[in-house]
Amino acid sequence: MTSIASTTASTRAIASRLRARSRVALASRASSSSSTACEDFHFRDDNARSYGEWGLTGLRQNSSAMASMRETWEEAAVDAWRRHGAQSEMRTQRLIILGSRGRPTSLRELYRDPEAIEAICGTIERFLPGVRAAEVFHKCPEAAVTCADAAATQNALMRVRASVPVTALDLRRVVESAPRVLVMTLKEEGNAVEVTKALAEALGVGLDDESVRDVVERAAEVLFEDPTTIRNAVREMEPLNRSHPTLGSFVAEHAEALVAPSIRRSLAQTLAMRKSYRAPPP
Repeated sequence: MTSIASTTASTRAIASRLRARSRVALASRASSSSSTACEDFHFRDDNARSYGEWGLTGLRQNSSAMASMRETWEEAAVDAWRRHGAQSEMRTQRLIILGSRGRPTSLRELYRDPEAIEAICGTIERFLPGVRAAEVFHKCPEAAVTCADAAATQNALMRVRASVPVTALDLRRVVESAPRVLVMTLKEEGNAVEVTKALAEALGVGLDDESVRDVVERAAEVLFEDPTTIRNAVREMEPLNRSHPTLGSFVAEHAEALVAPSIRRSLAQTLAMRKSYRAPPP
């Protein structure tokens, strides 16, 4: 992991300015669950905006009239997000929305400042080479407060690593899968440890088994689930395995099903359909 000493002077200056702007967000995070904070930014209110710049899906209308309504900071912000992995128009515009009117002041200041965007993306990319920074902040905007400071980012990653007691964990994949691990509370960190142990137990393997690591990397949201819920989910999936040599390899391939009952139901329906196709004629 890259040393804090590699942080550039310009990034330190920006981080200092952003920390001052973000006191409200940090105080809020200390007194409430980070999961709730991230959920507040799942863009459920995008369609309710009344400024006229966004359509029903939360996207800006592509007419010349609407283009003229853009604020001066937006073009530079769009360019910055695209340089850091914003691959779709929808994601880019939703990131821009985070810097617009109607958003909490502390985070709005981060998301409307192109220099700040470059700083937070640069920080997470230094520690996790290859990470899609725009995807991280799109999924959990509050993570920007952590990534405004290199030391805080490194500390957060060390805490994530300590919360998942498996070997050779790819932190980049974990953070991309569930960026809110960067803002976990102490309670959530303890839960992550217990969930990882419960997962290994349910799969009938040790913590060093690659199937446990694969599940966490592919669907890191499991770390926020109740251990009993994960045990029950594995139990539901066990009779669905018809093609994999082990339960662990089957669950790892369908890891998202552990946190999405609808996916488990879909797997069960698919299996039932296959069995009906193979049934001999009466």
